[in-house]
Amino acid sequence: MENSRAIDRYLRSILILSEKYFCVRSVDVAHYLGCSKAAVSVALKQLMGEKLVDAAPDGALTLTPDGEKRARQLHERCLYLQRVLTQAGIPQDVAESEANNAERALSVDSFRRLQVFLAEHGIG
Repeated sequence: MENSRAIDRYLRSILILSEKYFCVRSVDVAHYLGCSKAAVSVALKQLMGEKLVDAAPDGALTLTPDGEKRARQLHERCLYLQRVLTQAGIPQDVAESEANNAERALSVDSFRRLQVFLAEHGIG
């Protein structure tokens, strides 16, 4: 499970970087996440093995349709949690960090139940 959570971080990072830059390479992901290029290389091998990421001969990374779908779901969850936390008065930078941690800690079912609960109370 924890390995899956780590892999999700890489997927989401590639999505975020691809929305900002024309081309995303492993070094960009390493810089964004603050980790080593070796760690990114290991994660990319797994992501490619699961057919979630493709790498061009020049090193450019792209999400496959399945990878993009998963990354977008993760990203939308994080953005939702950030919005709820900032609505609660938490500073943006703290909300962003804590939303990332909370997103990884919540199961899909727990997250959906939280969304429903908050919506019923006019939050989110």
